[in-house]
Amino acid sequence: MTLRILIADDEPLARARLRALVEELGHEVCAEAGDGTGAEQALTRARPDAVLLDIQMPDGDGLTLAQRMETSHPEVPVVLVTAHAEHGVAAFDAAVTDYVLKPVRRERLGKALEKVVSLRSGERKKVPLVRVTVGRKERLVPLDEIDCFVAEDGYVVARSAKLEGLVNLPLHEVELNLGDLLLRIHRSCLAVKSAIAGMETQNGGAHKLLFRDQLPSVAISRRQFRTVSHFLRCRKD
Repeated sequence: MTLRILIADDEPLARARLRALVEELGHEVCAEAGDGTGAEQALTRARPDAVLLDIQMPDGDGLTLAQRMETSHPEVPVVLVTAHAEHGVAAFDAAVTDYVLKPVRRERLGKALEKVVSLRSGERKKVPLVRVTVGRKERLVPLDEIDCFVAEDGYVVARSAKLEGLVNLPLHEVELNLGDLLLRIHRSCLAVKSAIAGMETQNGGAHKLLFRDQLPSVAISRRQFRTVSHFLRCRKD
């Protein structure tokens, strides 16, 4: 597998060195960033397969960004690249794939990217994880345990018949991150496609979406009715 990689490091020479090594190893650099904000923007814009992320950068350190990515981009593996060996424990607490020390050696980076390739190959069959706060505890929840995401009272709620918790992202970012796995039901609701059981029509012509686990049905807006109907027809076919 050829990886498309985002390099985030505030030192131009370090980025150039990493780019050269990545290309020598047969992969592609799809984007570069020199600070935390630029890295987050590049994640959305370039949609890389993996990120090589420096820990110490202006405008947001790499550890904090790696932790946020567990929620915003859980499908993208992170390899932290740093000159500071003391960050090793914190790095793996942030659920990174690997931790590479500067100066970066070709062989060591190659092993890290092999881990990423192995992980990406396996993840094609895995369910994405969503960071959800239930009560006072935050945990990663497989998407197939969630029926829908609903914007309510300034919050986004992940909901199923057995789960209700807060997601620390606006609804449009949830939709952007999970893409084709979700179906918009109305302005404030996104349904997980695999959780949908069907649709019912009520007296007066109103339509509601039904879920496989018997979560109470959700009203379908007139604007989205055609899209929902098309999805259900195509799934039957």
